[in-house]
Amino acid sequence: MELAFEKEDLLHALQMVQGVTGGRNTLPILANVLIRAQDGKIECAATDLEVGIKMNVIGVIKEEGSITVSAKKLADIVRELPNETIELVTTANDRVELTCGDGVYKIIGLSDQDFPELPSADGQGIAINGDTLCSVIHKTEFAASTEEVRYTLNGLYFNLIEDKTEVVGTDGARQLALVHCEPLRASEDSSGFIVPLKAVKEISRIFADAPEVRISHLKNQLILSDENTTFMTRLVEGDYPPYQKLFRESSEGRTVVSKDSILRASRRVALLSDPKNFLIRLEIDTEQIRISANTPELGEAHETISVESGDGKVLIGLDARVLMDVLTHIETESLLFEYTDGVTPLIVKPEGDDDHLCFIMPMRLEASTTG
Repeated sequence: MELAFEKEDLLHALQMVQGVTGGRNTLPILANVLIRAQDGKIECAATDLEVGIKMNVIGVIKEEGSITVSAKKLADIVRELPNETIELVTTANDRVELTCGDGVYKIIGLSDQDFPELPSADGQGIAINGDTLCSVIHKTEFAASTEEVRYTLNGLYFNLIEDKTEVVGTDGARQLALVHCEPLRASEDSSGFIVPLKAVKEISRIFADAPEVRISHLKNQLILSDENTTFMTRLVEGDYPPYQKLFRESSEGRTVVSKDSILRASRRVALLSDPKNFLIRLEIDTEQIRISANTPELGEAHETISVESGDGKVLIGLDARVLMDVLTHIETESLLFEYTDGVTPLIVKPEGDDDHLCFIMPMRLEASTTG
């Protein structure tokens, strides 16, 4: 095989696939990137058997062929090369020789014979706007659990309702984030699937600039593709918890407040919250929100911010980290709090947007914090 690349084209492809390689896998070939030139195109691919990616690379094919080589080592070398044409040639015994300017770099590779075959979407699936896909991930991913005890929560649940798709992330204890997007249901046989967090992070990175992404659901796999890249992932097997139990027909109180005002005040007050639980309390009334923290070993703090509108009152304890995480992922200047009392979940959503909502579970307020 003999190929020629511009540095930036090759480096971009290597950076995209490198995040997928199985760095801790016992199979050495899974730490490698497959470079294949055939049928007039050059393709880079990587997989750890759970997720996989293949993408087209701009380059010149002088002789077709294929090889696998350490993804990290190749990317490290290419990154340091000058901005000149890079010649990549395979030699005897699965060696790869890179030539750029006056430099020659010889890397030991592996034959592609043992590299796993990655599935293709073949242009099938349902199309979704790339910005929409990345947006729903951004609005829900933060709420998913990273603990391995309940593995079904280690991902995002795509609930394929007939007229829309509900994307949900939750840790099962402190928070839940939900957003609606266009329907992605391709058949009656598919009602929903759970995409693991590693895949979720790769999807938002790989397709960040894609105008359109096609999504195909194949039994225990999900395939996403645009015109240059195909990404596949195994799905999490199991039943997602019945999160609909959190929904309620109405709330007794509704308060609209500036997102930046409450986020900044919460961040400051939280500096004196108990580092064991980061408890802060919110006293919401029709005119203002008083945010406070009281930790005997550290001190106490409180701030009061005005609300834009309000028709209820509540005293509620929250984990400041969870509240700030939720607020950070609200994309409007104003947000809406919906509440009933201090023991039912606080609902937070962008003002005027019923397709995105977050639930925050209250924390118990001890007598020392309610005085």
